[in-house]
Amino acid sequence: MSTTKDVRLAPLEAILYAIGKPISLTNICAHLKLADELEASNLIKKLAEIYEVDGSPLEIKFLAEERVVLQLKPDYSKQAKFSMKPPLTTGPLRTLSYIAYNQPVEKKEVADARGSQAYKHIKQLESMNLINSEKTGKDTILRTTDDFADYLGLSRDRSNMKRQLSRIFKKLEDDSKKKKK
Repeated sequence: MSTTKDVRLAPLEAILYAIGKPISLTNICAHLKLADELEASNLIKKLAEIYEVDGSPLEIKFLAEERVVLQLKPDYSKQAKFSMKPPLTTGPLRTLSYIAYNQPVEKKEVADARGSQAYKHIKQLESMNLINSEKTGKDTILRTTDDFADYLGLSRDRSNMKRQLSRIFKKLEDDSKKKKK
């Protein structure tokens, strides 16, 4: 790593922090007036290396479709309880899980499976941009958004996402069985 600090690192860090969600390399190029995505990628790698060397609780993660996100490392999730982001309670989280695993799914089917409170959950999840709804005739179809995939670090590809969710649910089920013993 170079000993001279690149003056573009601070503005890059400010952009990643302020946006609070994944951003494309193209957008970073535009904001920092960089030549191309390769230059942006190299700059991001420098900043990521600084976080790593310093032992920061933050990390920069490269995502699909040439996007990156500044996020808290999973090991620090307990300390994140002080976050300004409202956490999902169990009910909305279960409704979100049902939608993610069964998508595309009709709103009525979600309510049948999760109960009438699912309508309130759906409204909350839509306001957080984790799901979206599409009116098709008299039915409303629900799907997760790209923000949902990014938020949980899942693939945006629906079939890959379903496999990832299956593994997560299986692990949670196994962990729950171990705790009961």
